[in-house]
Amino acid sequence: MTLDIKLTPREQEVLVWSGRGKSSWEISRILACSEATVNFHFANIRRKFAVGSRSVAVLLALEKGLISLC
Repeated sequence: MTLDIKLTPREQEVLVWSGRGKSSWEISRILACSEATVNFHFANIRRKFAVGSRSVAVLLALEKGLISLC
């Protein structure tokens, strides 16, 4: 399956922090935005990847080279 997924810089940030084990609340504090905004980005990310969980989205983003946790 080939995925041509474009992530915004903010979506990439949200995925990276999630991949580092941060919750939506923690990510919102790190990025100085609301938890609702973080959850909005996760909803868009899950839609783009056509998956039901953020952990699967993180895994796919890593596999496709869209994010790095280093």
